[in-house]
Amino acid sequence: MTENIDPRTDPQFQALKHVMEQITQNKVPVRDPWELAARSTLRAIQHEIDDRNVLDDAELIDVLNQTRIEIKYLLSIITDLLERVKQRDIEIGIQQLRLNENQVEIQRLEHMAHRAN
Repeated sequence: MTENIDPRTDPQFQALKHVMEQITQNKVPVRDPWELAARSTLRAIQHEIDDRNVLDDAELIDVLNQTRIEIKYLLSIITDLLERVKQRDIEIGIQQLRLNENQVEIQRLEHMAHRAN
C-alpha cells in the first residue's frame, strides 16, 4: 500500500510536512511543562467526574469540581505573572539602553571637557 503513495501529491503527507515545517520554524506555540502537566491533570479530573455517579459520589464530584476550578485559577495566576515578568524584562531592556546611551553621552562630554582643558 505504501508503494502507491506519492509524497509529492499525497494530501496527508503534504499536511504532515506542513505541520512539521511550522513546528521547526517555531510558528507553533510551545507550551510550558507546568501548563502541559496542569492540563493533563485537569483532563484526568474531568474523566473522574464524568465516570462518577452523581447520586453516589456527589461530595467527591463537588471536591473534584472545586479542584478543577482552583487549578484553572492557579494557571491564570501563573500565566499573568509570566506576562508581567516579560513586560518587566522589556522595561529593564529599555532602561538599560537609555543607561548605555547616557553613559556614551557622559564619556563624550568628558572627552570634550578634557580636550578643552
